[in-house]
Amino acid sequence: MMEVEGEESEEKIPRAFITRVDDFNRESEAIFSEFEAIKEKYKRGEDVMADLKQFRSKRPGIFTLIDDLYHKEVEFEDKLERAQIDEDKRQKMLEFKQRFAELADEIDLLVLGELGLGR
Repeated sequence: MMEVEGEESEEKIPRAFITRVDDFNRESEAIFSEFEAIKEKYKRGEDVMADLKQFRSKRPGIFTLIDDLYHKEVEFEDKLERAQIDEDKRQKMLEFKQRFAELADEIDLLVLGELGLGR
């Protein structure tokens, strides 16, 4: 593998990413509550796609953040590091990731389905 010059590999963290992290933390109680309800339906064997779509339409930026949390882990961690996101915010996202891990595949299916790659 070739190593890229230091300056070129230093991508700027998009302001939107930092804003999403802040929004996630500010609204975390409501987000956790909504996902708790979705998880309960999922555990009962109900289809949760409509719920996930509704969440995404209400909070598209936060949905993207959640999707990245599960499906772009290395890149996501790198962004957190480079944006110097504080530990409390990281812990809140880690808690979310662990608590709702069983929904990761459903989130992935929703995203892939909309890209025309699902089912």
